[in-house]
Amino acid sequence: MKILFPLILVASLATSIFAQDEVSKAKEFIKNGDCSEAVNVLQKVYKSSFSKSAGEKAAVMLTECYLRDHKRDEAKQITSKFLEYYVASDYRERMELANAIVTVEQGAPYDGVEAMLRILAYSKNPAARSRTKDVVIKVLAASLLNADQLQSLIEKYPVDKEVIGWIQLQIGRECQNAKRFRGARYWYKKVASNESSELAETAKRGLESLEGMSAGTPTILVLAPLSGDFAEFGAEAIQGVLLAYEQSGLKGKVNIRTADSRADASQALLRTQQAIHQDSVIAIVGPIMSGPAAAVAAWLGTNHQYIPMLTPTATDDGIAKMGPNIFQVNVTMDYLAQSIADFATKCLNIREFGIMSPLGDYGASVSRSFTQAVNRRGGDVVAFRNYEEGHPDYKTEFEMLRDVRFKQLNRRLNMKRGASDLNAPNSKFNKKESDVEFPGLLIASTNPSEAGLMASQSAFYQISGTLLGTSGWYGRDLLVTGKNLVEGAYFSVPALDMGDKDTFKAFSKSFKERWGAEPADDKVSGLSYDAANIIFKSMNSDMSLTKTLNNSDQFKGVYGDIKFKRGANVNTKIVTVTKGKFEVLDGCPEKTDKK
Repeated sequence: MKILFPLILVASLATSIFAQDEVSKAKEFIKNGDCSEAVNVLQKVYKSSFSKSAGEKAAVMLTECYLRDHKRDEAKQITSKFLEYYVASDYRERMELANAIVTVEQGAPYDGVEAMLRILAYSKNPAARSRTKDVVIKVLAASLLNADQLQSLIEKYPVDKEVIGWIQLQIGRECQNAKRFRGARYWYKKVASNESSELAETAKRGLESLEGMSAGTPTILVLAPLSGDFAEFGAEAIQGVLLAYEQSGLKGKVNIRTADSRADASQALLRTQQAIHQDSVIAIVGPIMSGPAAAVAAWLGTNHQYIPMLTPTATDDGIAKMGPNIFQVNVTMDYLAQSIADFATKCLNIREFGIMSPLGDYGASVSRSFTQAVNRRGGDVVAFRNYEEGHPDYKTEFEMLRDVRFKQLNRRLNMKRGASDLNAPNSKFNKKESDVEFPGLLIASTNPSEAGLMASQSAFYQISGTLLGTSGWYGRDLLVTGKNLVEGAYFSVPALDMGDKDTFKAFSKSFKERWGAEPADDKVSGLSYDAANIIFKSMNSDMSLTKTLNNSDQFKGVYGDIKFKRGANVNTKIVTVTKGKFEVLDGCPEKTDKK
């Protein structure tokens, strides 16, 4: 490989700082082109005086000679030692550049170029920046990096307009070589748009060479964590998508591209940008976790509204609101809370509510959305208390909630009898012995067992009223733990939990035949399967994918029908407990006399 290190003029070092005889002698040898003699002299100084000024300069000159003589291992050894010891040397940029060049020449061009870009990012030395810039451009022009590596560098180090132009041009070339013509056009256009750049004409010629070329094979990007703590969920998502792909009959007509999000927002966004700028991405399945999904949705909803994103399992509020092309297949916590609030105010005619909310994102989200929905319907949350799940007893929390409500009811009794002191004790309403009623009490438990326990304790601590909840209530443990005390409770559940069993059985059978195991209970594989199928079936429409998804009434899913409203799956059901069994309601119950 051609040596990339430019001839560094040692004459620039010929000042009084090199007054030491041995170093001066070596400098003369180098000026005369005799590095072998210079090396003999410099090695002695380097070994005997490394920590001194003469040794510092000798190390720099010795490195230059080794690079001229193709002695990469020796140069690497010296630069590594120098950089470890001389943290603030005037020659640090020069030695970092030398180390980076050796790294490239030893077969690690990405690491070498990254080190060079780091120099450009921090160095204030014009000469060092100029030398580094020249070298990094030579490496880029040598086409040693692939499109993914180049994309990663441009995101991490936007350091110099000319260098960025070269990186963009090379990404375009790499995409063109890989027949990713859509991506190639994108990058060539970015370079060509900068008319002041010397690379603009080169980029325009690149665009001309693509005339008549199609955009390439349509690609579905699947974003999931394939490494790290959540890799198991990522594998389930990939399995669901691939099963749908194999059943679709689109193999050879549509590509599937998987990308590791690492369950990290920045990684998910980077992988999305790489894929869209390199491939003909027409839709995205994922990310499967709320943080990465929100990051990708914000960028995609602003910049690429023609590319729909369907996150199978992200449930955080508002992700679907980030663009007309963003869809959440799973029902969000936000909508579950709205559903039970709407049911309670409309069907049960409840206007006053208490809330017991578990600490954490789930409880905060459900409580916030429930309160907003109640307020919109003219109701009011009159008491609120947090609690920490996992405890055997919640006496303190219930007594504090009870105390707030007791004071409210006591004031009303005093108003009714015309008392002047509205806070005065009322003989007919004893704080310790009287039941305190909340017309509606939302207990936002995350699991059925906890919900049953809370229902039991609310009765024990003399708090009455209609109990309300969300999907965390749905499960046999609610009936076991809560017994008759959960009778007449209402809670909102995704229709995904109440779906056609035959549809799920068919999916489960196919999944086991393909992957040798049953789909997991967490629904990741099934919801990912649904997301992929929604895309595949929508491809037959004459409209864009985004418009097709927004204009469709519903989609048949593994766990139940999926209905999108402004990107969110709004297909929920209200469940109640009647005679120890779950009952799904269609509309309001017959009795609506609660107040």
